Amino acid sequence: MSEKESPFPIGSINSSPREFCSFETLTYIYFNIAFVIIAYPLYRIVAGYFHWELNDKTPAKHFSDVMALVRYDFIVFVLGDYATTFNWVMILSFYIAIFVYGLLAELPFAKTSLPRWRDWSKEMWRLFIAAVCAVLAMAGFHIYFAISLIMEENKFRKKDNVFIVWYLGCLVIPPILMTLAYIAKQEQNTRILTRYYYLNVFKIFFINHNNYQPLSTNATNENESTENQQQKIVNKIKPYYEVAYIHLHHWQIFYALAFFTRFDHPVSQVAGGITLAFYTQGIGAYGPDNLLLEKFRYLNYII
Repeated sequence: MSEKESPFPIGSINSSPREFCSFETLTYIYFNIAFVIIAYPLYRIVAGYFHWELNDKTPAKHFSDVMALVRYDFIVFVLGDYATTFNWVMILSFYIAIFVYGLLAELPFAKTSLPRWRDWSKEMWRLFIAAVCAVLAMAGFHIYFAISLIMEENKFRKKDNVFIVWYLGCLVIPPILMTLAYIAKQEQNTRILTRYYYLNVFKIFFINHNNYQPLSTNATNENESTENQQQKIVNKIKPYYEVAYIHLHHWQIFYALAFFTRFDHPVSQVAGGITLAFYTQGIGAYGPDNLLLEKFRYLNYII
């Protein structure tokens, strides 16, 4: 990765010794101007003019979404090393990609979402498979670049080995987050963790309690009583009023990918522009919706 000089004082430049994160003040200002201040209203204006799909937003919602973009952009700018890779190639690919995505989203068969994959048409499946193949091709290039080219350019220094381990290791973060989201969904809908916790605490308490009690002739009755108490506790543990469900949004997918397009290479810069564009389009058009959503559990709580 090449180093860039900053017109700001040296004290405002902060790069980790393992080149895993970086920050440069002027580049960060340009980054926000290009990808938030200009991109957000421009996409809303163009999409509104051509009657593309947009969520209605109040001024307060617009402000919240712009602030969300600023927050998310700061994280990906620092941890994605965009202080090094940000340039005109990325800006050009960003603006082409954001409007191409808007056009693709207007195709009749593309007006659906990932959780509705069972109802997708053949055309949507073809589009999805093509997108997956493109993502895998870019992923393969970046993994190859991380393992091979970076080490060659830096003459196999030890810190690059550390960088490669961190770079490839971070690929497991999205699956971990998805797993935690699934566990949270199951706990909210079934209280599986709470039931397990209370049952085991109950058993431990009564086992330890009975170990210090004199032997009783009514052991069977006591066991039945213990089981009844245990069942009463379980019956009191009910699911929450709101049902949780996982809805993976495209802005979340491409935001996660944007952390890995961190190389000072034209292909990586184009990929960075595309991933940032797709994530920005999602928040600009709809908003930063959560991975876990909720709906009221009507039928189970009718009085």
